Amino acid sequence: MMLRRFLDWTQTVRADRALGPKNIDMRLTESEPSANPSARLDVDAPTAIGRITVWESGDYDAEAIDLQTERSLYTDRGTLQEGGEMSKKFSPFFEALGIAL
Repeated sequence: MMLRRFLDWTQTVRADRALGPKNIDMRLTESEPSANPSARLDVDAPTAIGRITVWESGDYDAEAIDLQTERSLYTDRGTLQEGGEMSKKFSPFFEALGIAL
């Protein structure tokens, strides 16, 4: 259930970004079927890269890295809460990449 919510949310985010700057690339990849499948959203911005991975269990991992210094700009891990808003949860990730949601 959480994985489906994440997939739906990423489609919305990617569609919204298509109207924005063209120098930001977002790619969604789904894992092979498993007991706890996952999907990841890779984001390439001019000065940073990041990835959000969400598993069906609701566990997630999000990280953003500065391309110049290779230092971490953002790291967060945890479990998504049922009914929680993904845009609110992951907005600090996008802000670290210099992207407004």
